[in-house]
Amino acid sequence: MPKAGRYREGVPCWVVLTTPDAPRARRFYGELFGWGFVPTGPGEAVATRFGAQVAAITVEPATPSAVWTVHFACADLRRTAALVRASGGRIAREPYELPDQGRAALAVDPLGAVFGLWRGGTIDGAGLVNEPGALTWNEHVSPDPDAARAFYRRVFGYTYDRPRAGHTLARVAGLPACGIGPAGAPGASGRGDAAGPGGTGGPGCAGASWRTHFATADTDRAAARLPALGGAVLAGPEPTSFGRSALVRDDAGAEFVLVAVPPTVSVQAA
Repeated sequence: MPKAGRYREGVPCWVVLTTPDAPRARRFYGELFGWGFVPTGPGEAVATRFGAQVAAITVEPATPSAVWTVHFACADLRRTAALVRASGGRIAREPYELPDQGRAALAVDPLGAVFGLWRGGTIDGAGLVNEPGALTWNEHVSPDPDAARAFYRRVFGYTYDRPRAGHTLARVAGLPACGIGPAGAPGASGRGDAAGPGGTGGPGCAGASWRTHFATADTDRAAARLPALGGAVLAGPEPTSFGRSALVRDDAGAEFVLVAVPPTVSVQAA
């Protein structure tokens, strides 16, 4: 994904874990990624790596399982929410304030995938990306990638590279933003790779969803640690031209992708 900093409109910039048990989540991700945590409210925290913010954790006791939600940079939440509705999606939560962080809204696309809108305040988004233990990519997977591409083009103005094995790289102002592809179909990712992380098949692939990809120095080693932490490997690890990847689940049911990347340390203070 693009390096941290002032994020462009429509670029995935922030990820939030909604979980029924915040202390449990902090233990799991602290062990897996070496995250630290800065409390922001009762049961809520911003996760950090090397002192930079990498994700947020929010507690919802009534939720049946944990889930990761990607948020897209957005200058005008109400305008973008109107575009979501006009394009066949819906707003699940109207714009709201997160004190000392920013403003957010939750949306659902016409295929049923949940995503967030984020207008940064003190937190523009992830301050560390493309580094082990940090966000590195986001991919939309669904049974109808063409419908997904049409929706996100209308909402964010995406342009697309030529599809490869059904996967497409989405661009904002000519620069890579995210990928869109078919659920459960291994093959080329939207990044233009011969086989990319977003194409990992396996359980949880039938419907539409946004998949959060976290970088790791060694996918096999990280995946091997999951059972001891209470998590599970759903598919992989397998080789891709982007790096070895695996679709996994944490100990509260949240799915995400582990993908190996070389360390580069792209830090942006916030």
